[in-house]
Order: sequence, then C-alpha cells, then structure tokens
Amino acid sequence: MTLICIFLLIFKFIFLMRLVMTFFPLGSGTTAAGVRDVAVVVTNPVVLPLRRSLPPLPGMLAGFGVAELVILFSLLILEAIIC
Repeated sequence: MTLICIFLLIFKFIFLMRLVMTFFPLGSGTTAAGVRDVAVVVTNPVVLPLRRSLPPLPGMLAGFGVAELVILFSLLILEAIIC
C-alpha cells in the first residue's frame, strides 16, 4: 500500500506541475521547458487516451480540459480510498 501511495503522490505532483506549466510561455532550451517536457512525457500515457475519447470544451484554457479534470479527480479519489 505504501508504495502505491508514494507512486500516486509523485504522479499527482508531476501532473499538477504539467498543468501549471502549460499556463506559462516557456522558451525552448530553458530549464523550465525541460522540466515541462519531462512532465508531459511522464503523464502522456494517461492523458492522451482520455483526450482522444473526451472532446475539449470550447473556451478552456491552454492544456486544461475535460480529460485533465477527470484525471485530477480520479487521482484525488484513488488517493483518498487507497491511502
């Protein structure tokens, strides 16, 4: 159980970092852009399938849509149930 809780905590942190960093314009080659790219690569296996099945809402902010909300709430619920 502890290992799963640690994994959920780390994934949630990386996912939130991805969400926050999408709101800021980052120049390529900067450290922040590198951190964002790592966060995107780590979370893409979860985000991309949901993005394909859930349409984006019109007027949503950059990088934040229905799929991201579903993932965020799912992580919070899983963490509350398991941990």
